Amino acid sequence: MTIIGILTDFGMRGQHYVAEMKGVALKINPDVRFIDVSHTITPFSIMEAAYTLYTVYDTFPTESIFVCVIDPGVGSDRDIVAIQTIDNYILIGPDNGIFSYFAQKNLISMIMKITEPDFYNPRYAEALKIVEKRQEFQKDVYTQDQGINPLENSSRLKIDSDEIPRSIPDTTSIAPTQLTPITSTFHGRDIMMPVGAHLSNGLDLFSIGEPKDELDVILNTEPEISEDKQFITAKIQYIDDFGNIITTIPIVEFQMFTFNKKCSYHLHHKQKNQPIIATPTFAGHDSDQLLLIEGSSGFLEICCNKARADEVIDAALGDSFKLEIMGALFSEFTEFPFSQ
Repeated sequence: MTIIGILTDFGMRGQHYVAEMKGVALKINPDVRFIDVSHTITPFSIMEAAYTLYTVYDTFPTESIFVCVIDPGVGSDRDIVAIQTIDNYILIGPDNGIFSYFAQKNLISMIMKITEPDFYNPRYAEALKIVEKRQEFQKDVYTQDQGINPLENSSRLKIDSDEIPRSIPDTTSIAPTQLTPITSTFHGRDIMMPVGAHLSNGLDLFSIGEPKDELDVILNTEPEISEDKQFITAKIQYIDDFGNIITTIPIVEFQMFTFNKKCSYHLHHKQKNQPIIATPTFAGHDSDQLLLIEGSSGFLEICCNKARADEVIDAALGDSFKLEIMGALFSEFTEFPFSQ
C-alpha cells in the first residue's frame, strides 16, 4: 500500500477541497492511504511549505508520495513537477520554491515536468482536448485572405464549406473553465493528485512528462555570516501555535559555528537588541526571557517558557534577524558553512 502525504494551504474551510483531491485519487487507486501533513500552511507561504515538507518527508516510509498544493501561481505558466529524491520519495507540486531544501542539499535524483494529460483528472483532460479540437477545427475551417489573421478580422474570411457556420467563436485563448465546469485554478485536484495516484499504482515516472535539468525557483534560506564572524543573519521560516519561532539556522551548522558553552548571545530584530540564552529546555526560565533551543526539526528556535516568543519580539513569518555571538572560540582551520 502506497502512502500519499498531502500538504496544502487550504485551511479549515478548505477541507472539502482536500476531500475532492482524495476522491479523485481513490478512483484511480482505491488502495492508496492518505496522510494529511498539514492544511494550515500560512496562505501562499512558499517558505513555510518548504520547511514543513523538508522536516516531515523522511519520517514516512520510503516510496511515499507527497502532493504539495501551495500554489499562488496556479493557472500561470509555472511548471508542475514530480521529483524523485535520492532516498526514494516522490514529491509533486509547482516549481515555485517549495522544493528548495531538496535542491540546496543535493537530495534530488530526478525532476520530471508533468505534461501528459492521460494521467490528469479525466474530466480536466477531456476539457483540454475540447480546447485542442476546437482550435484544430478553426484552422481547418478558416482560410486567410491576403495574409489577414482570421482571428483578428473575421469579416475578411473565406469559409471552406457552406455547411460551416460563419460565427464560430475564437477559442484559441479560452481556458477550460469557459468550456466545461472544470476550472484551471485547482491543479491540485486536476493534475497533481491524479498523477500521484497513478504513480502509487506503479506508473513509471518517465511516463508523466519530460525530464527537467533543474528547478526554476530556489528560495534563499541559507544563513549568512558576517566578515567579523560575530553575526549570523537568518530568517523566520515558521511560527507554531505556541509562538515558538523556527529559524533557518541548522542546528548542526550552529554547533560547528560555536565551540564552547560559555558564549553569550544577543538577538537583533526590528531595531531592538535583546539578550537571549542558549538552553536545552524551556523549564527553569522566566516567561519573558528569550531562549535559543535546538528544535526537534533540526533548526535553531527562538522561544519563551510558557509564553509566545513571536509576541515578545513582534515577529512575523519571513522576518530577517541577526544573532550576535560573543565569546565564541574560532579556529583558522574551521570551515564556516554559512559563508559558502
